[in-house]
Amino acid sequence: MSTTVHDPVCHMDIDPATAAGTSEYKGQTYYFCSLGCKKSFDADPEKYLGQHEQNSH
Repeated sequence: MSTTVHDPVCHMDIDPATAAGTSEYKGQTYYFCSLGCKKSFDADPEKYLGQHEQNSH
């Protein structure tokens, strides 16, 4: 049984065991479907993490 995680850049659900990359930010690990998503996240993590808060208003 595998658990999926959410790519914060493209919003895909992916298997952490096969993720193309990971990043640590503020003590949490984020997983990515591709190195392009990881690169985008690393350049501006708050851009992607803040989206959920902005969309909930």
